[in-house]
Amino acid sequence: MPDEPQNIYDDPGFLAGYSTLERFGAGWERAAEHADLVALLPDVNGRRVLDLGCGAGQLARHLATRGAAEVIGVDVSERMLELARTQWAHPRVSYQRAAIEEVTFAPARFDLVVSVLALHYVDDYRCLVARIAEWLTPAGVVVYSTEHPIFTARLPYEGWVREEAGCKRWALNDYSDEGARDETWFVPGVRKVHRTIATMMNGLVDAGLTIERVVEPVPSAEWLDRHPSMRDERRRPMFLLVRARKG
Repeated sequence: MPDEPQNIYDDPGFLAGYSTLERFGAGWERAAEHADLVALLPDVNGRRVLDLGCGAGQLARHLATRGAAEVIGVDVSERMLELARTQWAHPRVSYQRAAIEEVTFAPARFDLVVSVLALHYVDDYRCLVARIAEWLTPAGVVVYSTEHPIFTARLPYEGWVREEAGCKRWALNDYSDEGARDETWFVPGVRKVHRTIATMMNGLVDAGLTIERVVEPVPSAEWLDRHPSMRDERRRPMFLLVRARKG
């Protein structure tokens, strides 16, 4: 286990690469899984919301514009928070710089906790989920997205492979071997944590949360028209989206 949480988004080389993605900045609503994620969100009008791993703040601002009374965004990256404060500011959104594994709040502080593509960087998922449950009000909701376990499983990470006959396959292996994976994503040494679907679902249940919906997004035809080289993304899910409720 690392001595401190990873802060890869403050690496200049990583951020330079990440900023080229369509989901970065104003293009976040065009991310392949965006519509599925938004569909999982409850009515936030008048609600208090926590955004864990808020990044540049696009979702936090979106929730505020939908009527949230208060949104607190938490992220370890100072560079991302600078973008949030300068480009995606909103009077009902505030930001804290902290690792999501280390931040603390009072019990029953939030009606909704959201986290977008951040939990696969967290070592102790069960501990964090238990704390999220504590922070939620009775009947409060958590919605999160994470990289799908069949995407994170293989050691070492290889992605698509070709069989001897030339057929392109997604190689699934090492699925039950949970733990850290280092991969090259814009820069070497990007650390993610693989865990099985069972571990994620049981962690929610053990924290006293009721799973309401699980989604494995499939890219839309419109998205694939914009990204014709990504048509193989329909052959296996890249993301896992979950909604659960306290009580």
